Amino acid sequence: MNDFEIGFQHQMNKLNLKRKDVADALGITMPTLKSKLRDPEKLTLKDVRILEELKFNVNQLTEQ
Repeated sequence: MNDFEIGFQHQMNKLNLKRKDVADALGITMPTLKSKLRDPEKLTLKDVRILEELKFNVNQLTEQ
């Protein structure tokens, strides 16, 4: 697990979200979410905006 995934998991826990909730909000499958978390450069601008709507602190995630 990389630093981005760890920070992402921490924020999910704080927001009381499951990976399935995030995948559904992004309109992607669980394997696709896992792929994007392993390689955050695969996240699109649309993904980032949706994460912000879910109250993720995207700036904090990118500082990892």
